[in-house]
Order: sequence, then C-alpha cells, then structure tokens
Amino acid sequence: MMLRRAFWLLLLLGFAAVLQAAAPAGSNESFPLPPVKTWQKTLEDMERQLGSDEIADSHLLGLRDDLQTLVSAIREARDAAGARLKLLRHDLDALGPLPADGAPAESATVVASRKKLGDAISEAEGIAKEADLLMSRADRAAETIKVMRRNRFAEQALTRSLSPLDPAFWSKSLPEWAVLWDTVHTGLTSALLQQAESSATFVPGSRLLAGFATALLLAFPVKRWIMRRLGRLLPTRRPSDGQRLLIALLSGLLNAWWPSLAALAIYLSLTVDNLLSRDMQVLANQALLAVIAASLLASFSASALRPQTPNLRLLALPDASARVIGRVIHSLAAIFAFDYVVGLFLAQQDVSVEVIASQNLLFGGLVTLALAALLLPRVWARDGQSQPGARASWGLLHTLLVLVIVAIPLSALLGYSVLSRLLASRLVITIGLLVLTWVLQRLGQELANHLVDGDSRSGRYLRRHLGLTTDGAEMLGFWVGLSLGGLLLLAGLLGLVVLWSPDKRDAWLWLEQVFRSFKLGGITISLADILLGLLLFATLLMLTRLLQGSLDRRLFPHTRLDSGVQHSIRSALGYAGFTLAAMAGISTMGIDLSNLAIIAGALSVGIGFGLQNIVNNFVSGLILLIERPIKAGDWVVVGDHQGYVRKISVRATEITTFDRASVFIPNSSLISGAVMNRTYADKVGRVLLPLGIDYQADPELARETLLTLARANPAVKEVPAPAVMMTGFGESAINLELICFVHDVDKVKSVTSDLFFAIHAAFRERGIAIPFPQRELRLTLDDAQLQRIVGAAQD
Repeated sequence: MMLRRAFWLLLLLGFAAVLQAAAPAGSNESFPLPPVKTWQKTLEDMERQLGSDEIADSHLLGLRDDLQTLVSAIREARDAAGARLKLLRHDLDALGPLPADGAPAESATVVASRKKLGDAISEAEGIAKEADLLMSRADRAAETIKVMRRNRFAEQALTRSLSPLDPAFWSKSLPEWAVLWDTVHTGLTSALLQQAESSATFVPGSRLLAGFATALLLAFPVKRWIMRRLGRLLPTRRPSDGQRLLIALLSGLLNAWWPSLAALAIYLSLTVDNLLSRDMQVLANQALLAVIAASLLASFSASALRPQTPNLRLLALPDASARVIGRVIHSLAAIFAFDYVVGLFLAQQDVSVEVIASQNLLFGGLVTLALAALLLPRVWARDGQSQPGARASWGLLHTLLVLVIVAIPLSALLGYSVLSRLLASRLVITIGLLVLTWVLQRLGQELANHLVDGDSRSGRYLRRHLGLTTDGAEMLGFWVGLSLGGLLLLAGLLGLVVLWSPDKRDAWLWLEQVFRSFKLGGITISLADILLGLLLFATLLMLTRLLQGSLDRRLFPHTRLDSGVQHSIRSALGYAGFTLAAMAGISTMGIDLSNLAIIAGALSVGIGFGLQNIVNNFVSGLILLIERPIKAGDWVVVGDHQGYVRKISVRATEITTFDRASVFIPNSSLISGAVMNRTYADKVGRVLLPLGIDYQADPELARETLLTLARANPAVKEVPAPAVMMTGFGESAINLELICFVHDVDKVKSVTSDLFFAIHAAFRERGIAIPFPQRELRLTLDDAQLQRIVGAAQD
C-alpha cells in the first residue's frame, strides 16, 4: 500500500507540473482594459513632485507607498496581458498559416476569426508595451526616491549639531529632561493613587509589591524543579554542538523566567485598572516587550558561555574571556532595552534636538563603557600554541574594537550625535549577527553529518532506502552541509543589507523584488522560482530513490524476476523519475518547455559532431536495458576482460573482474562488438578437466574412477551426465578429459578444485600413475674435454 501511494504521488506531482507548464493559460473572453491613462497621469504627478527639493521626508514615504501600490497594479495588468497574448497566439496558430497564392480561399468564418484574433493580439500587445513603459517610469521614480532618502540619511548622519562640550547644550537640554521626568513621575503617581482610592485596603504601590513578590515565589520554585529534571538529561560524555545549543536554549528560557514574570507582574499592576493614559499605556506595552527580549538575550548568552561549565560552552573560549563577554552582553541587552523605551517616550513628546543629542550621547557612552570591558587583557589571553594567523586575526580584531570604542564618544562630543548612535547600535548588532551566522553554520554542518551518520536513525534510514554507501553518505552530508551553510551565509548577508540600509522598508522591498523577479540583460530571473524548482526537483528525485528502494525491499523479493530484469525495471524507473523531476523543476523555474525543442534543434549540430559518442553510448544503454543481451549479474567476456556485470548506466557498463577490479566499457562497444555472455540463457556452467595417465595404467579403470568422482560431487548435474573422453596419445601419457556440468557457473572453479583433489587421492589409492614428461640429455664432447671432466670428478 505504501509503495502504491508513493508511486501514484510521484506520477501525479510530475504530470501536474508538466501539464501546468505545457498547457496554455486559461482564457477569459471579457478582458477588462486597464486604466493606462490614469496611471500615466499619476506617474506624471509623482515625477513633478519628486522634481522639487523641498519635499518633506514624510511625503517621500507616502509617495513610495503609493508607488508600490501602482507598480503592483501595473504588474498585474502586464502579466494578464501576457497570458492573454499567449493564449491568443495559440488560438491563431490553431487556424494554420495563411493560404498560399493559388490555393483555395478560406471560408468567411475563418477569415473573421483570424481578423478578430489579430485585433485582439494587437490590443494585448499594446497593453503589454504600455505596461512595460509604465513599469520603466515607475522604476525610475522609485530609484529617485531611494537616492533622495539615501542622500538625506547621509546628510543627517554627518550633520553637526551643538556639541556637548558647549555649556549651551546642557543649559537647554537639562530643563527639558526635568520636565520629561515630571511627566513620567506624575503619570505613575496618578495611577498608583487611583488604585489606592479604588480599594481602601491597599496603600499606594502595594499591588505592585504584591505582584512582584508573587512572581518571585512562582519563578524560583518552578525554575529549581525544572533544573533538577534537566540535570538528569545532561549527557555524560562531551555533548555535540546541537546538544549544547539545546541546553543553552532551555537554560536561557529558565533563566529568563523570573525577570520576565517580574516585569509582567509590574505591568499588570499598573495596567489592570486601565488607569494609565494612552501614551503611557503604549509605553508600558513596549517596555514589557523590551524587558522580556533583554532577559531572553542575556539569559541565552549566559547559558551559551557558561563560565562555570566549560563542557557545555557553545563557543570555545577560555573561562576568563567567557565571563567578561557574558557580562558585556548582559550590559548591552539592558542598555538597548532602556534606550528603546526612552526613545519611544521621546517620540511621543515634542522635544528639542539637544534632548535627542543628549539621549544619543548617553546611549553611546553606556555602550562605550560596556565595550571597554572587552579590552581587558584576560579577554585576549590565548594559548601560546596558537597559530600565527590566528594571533594576527585576534590582533586585527582588537585594533578594530579600539577604533570603535574611541569613535563612538568622539563623534558624539564633536556634535555628530546621529553618527555616534549608528556606530553604537548597528556595529554591535552587526557583531551579534555575524556570531549568530557562524554558530548556525556550525550547527547546520553538524545537522547534515548527523543526518547521514550510520549510527543515527535517519542515517540508517537513508542508507537503506537510498542505497548509499559510506562514501556516498559522507558526500551527501558534505553537500547538504555546504548548501545549508551557503543559505545561512546568504541570510546573514541579506540581514546586514537590511541592517545598514537607510530605510528598512526599502531594503525589504528590494529583497522582495530580487526574490520575485529581476532582469539580467533581456532575461527576467526569479530567485524564488529557481529555489522552488530546485526544491521540487530534489523532492521528486528523492521520491524516485525511495520508490526504487521500496521495490527492492517489498516487491522484488516476492516475484520470480531475475536480477537482470529487476535492474532494468529499477533503471527505467530511475530514468523516468529523473525526467519527470527535471521537467517539473524546469517548468517551475518559469522556463517554457516548448522552447526546449528550439534548444534541441540548435544543439543538434553540436550533437552530430562533438557529442555523437555520448549520444551513441546513451542510446546503446537504452538498447541494452530493453533488449537485455547482458544484464546485471551476468558473467561476460569482452575482449581481454571478463567478470560480472554490476551496473548498466547511461554512458558505460561496469564490470567487476574476478580480482575485484572495476572495468567500465562504453555501451556502444557492447552493441557493436562481440560479447560472450556465459550466463545468458541460464547459469549452467561446464567443467573441463584435462589429465594424463601412464601407458601402463588401465584406461577403463581410470574412466570409471573419474565418472564415480564426478557423480559423487553434489554440485555436478546428473543431466547431462558426466563423460570421460580419450583425446589422444601423448609423448608420456594417455590424454583424457573429464567433462561435467554444474548448476551455477559461479561454482566452476570450486568444483574443479574439489575434483582435482579427489582425483589425486583416488589415483594414488588405485595405483593409477600420472606421468611427467621424460627427457634424454646428450652431451657432445671431445676426448680432451671428457678427460678434464673425469679428472675433476676424481679429485
């Protein structure tokens, strides 16, 4: 049942993708005309507004949003016109070409249909061209908006305001901070007093204290209970990267439990009666999220570094370095959360530039103090056996860190507060993003290795169902890990693009456009379609391999098909699955399958000259699979090579010789040349034993002895019966041949050896001699030479 479902699923997916790409798009006779004139007027109005340098930033953002809506509508109209144009041309092709000169004229109905289709094609082509023109103008307008906002962002970052070293800076900002503090204090005090008035049993702040105490009582027992359970699950040996990451995540969640509960208790105590103002309510909501996010980040970093447990440390760092880095991450998480809440509060108020600059100065100073702890000598202490390249890299990183720490406060003191904030915030986030990408790449490689590991359940499943060898599994793990690493690296780079973009919305729109479609010359490329096509191809190919494995395990053992037929069915299924997967993947990528005929025609000349051998071998391989003159498992002799056929592939056939060597013979040679197949009809083999007996021996006795020994061997067939032939009289012996047949040709050599051992023992027992060649040596010597030899012998 499982095999049948997998088979039909493979066929349905493949044919659905092929039919979807090959079939023409559906038609709709009522094709609404898009408002091209209205779009042109809207674009002209946008272009006129963008020509002014006085346009506000907020208005630029509004124009960008309106432009995106307009582009989406234009794109839909262009796609609809293209689909209709394809359908109309398909209908026009169905009418056939125009009649040649002298041919009978077409009927009036056909002429009218041809004219109607021609007019509709002209109309659709006009709409498509107008849409392309509008898209081009919209792209120029969008690029203009990006350039204007990028330039303004650069100007704002490099704009110099009043320096904090100037006393006027503080004389203007400090009074405003006092007013802002009074606003917060008044709002919180008013809320607490209203809570006290609503319940006579509570004093101001009592609900806050009660909620905080309840959170602590709930958090610590639960954490202690879970930590005890988690301690029993810790691995006794050195854990893998994946296990360390899982432990770090669980420990991080547990460590963030009580501060998150405490923050939630404080939040509920302030907001349960809806006594806060609207702005204060929004501020409280965001403050709660900021505290929870900072708690999670700090707790996870502490669990990942774990200075007290080096065995569970996710990053290979010394204890001193891990301890300092953990404290720095804790500090940065608190600083970023605090700055986020303060920035949100200032955005609600009408504050001056000096207040914003002082906030940037405070934020940059706190970040600088936190990063300065990383310059301690024990953080950079390394083993003396470190490689020179590693020491140079650490030195370069130390220099860059010093420059950043100096640049943040220096730019703020010089009046470049926006630049100081950019350095303090985005550089820190960049470092975190790079470290996260590196850790995820290591985990991806470990996941790929675990996926194909022979000791894991997934590895055993893949090796059994896909027929993977140890080398093949290692190669699969390498490529899967490399693919995951490449995708994670691409995601990290895209994250950096979004992080350093002047406007996050523009960056996300750019990424969406890149993944959806972009033009390279005259070709439109869609990364999303390419990735989806590759994923569909890999999935269908995997299903094909699983189906082949299911045939080997579930179907073939219950049939009487020989190994050659099984190999042919398995290979044919593999070729069919690969073809369907390739066609489905190509069609999903947006490549028209009808264009493959044009490509094939263009390649026909090259195939005829340069690729003829490859095509010849491919066709020969198909003939071998269909005609089956040889099949997997056959004992064949091809020229000077003989052995067993192991696999018939697309280009060549693999033969394993008797000394376990592999010989690859082109398929065309097996079709055009002479091939001896010793197991073509059946596996019966012949044993031929030549031997000689002495002229004084009895040939009949020798004949009877040989026949008795042959019949006694269980591997020898009774029909045809063994026979002994006298082949002639030799110089020293009477030549005999024992001829018998065995059921399995693979046993010819073992049966030959057994019979020779038995014949030697039986002939000795019955006195039948096996002579050896006799030679007569004559020396031609004169008298002097003979006397010298005799004299030497006597001495």
